[in-house]
Amino acid sequence: MATREPVMLIVLIETGEFRWYAAGVDRNSEVTPLVRSPSNDLSPYVAQPYDEQVSFLRHRLSGVLQRGCDRLFGRGQKPALIVLVADGLFLEAVPELTQRVADHFVQWMTNPPVVFLVLGQSRADKRVIAGDWPAAERAAFEKAWPALAAAQSQEDLWELIETRR
Repeated sequence: MATREPVMLIVLIETGEFRWYAAGVDRNSEVTPLVRSPSNDLSPYVAQPYDEQVSFLRHRLSGVLQRGCDRLFGRGQKPALIVLVADGLFLEAVPELTQRVADHFVQWMTNPPVVFLVLGQSRADKRVIAGDWPAAERAAFEKAWPALAAAQSQEDLWELIETRR
């Protein structure tokens, strides 16, 4: 059986657009855009009771992770670390929602491990809100960060995934 190349699975969450992107980042910080959602894919949690918001986001983001892992597998890769990056707190919800979702993934996913980040005022300001971020992976991520941002603005690089509401 062939050994699969370990990579980071990165999930970028645009809270204002209620959408996500999943990409792979290898040890050389090379970015591979994988899949993305349309705008409003994450919006069904809005106006729901808190527990239903948590449940929806956990399930939807679990599906994102599965799709990302499937695409990596097809490329002879496997996730060694999952990095979820939200560009802010989830909108139209109590502030605790983002932390609860982040904690869920860190506790639920142990292999590969998860780190959850929230961006501050700028894309350069990244705060870990859950999980451990090993130095080598953090360095590779930081080196890949500009390429991730550039790819995110080129929607034709990503496979569009329509999900059910």
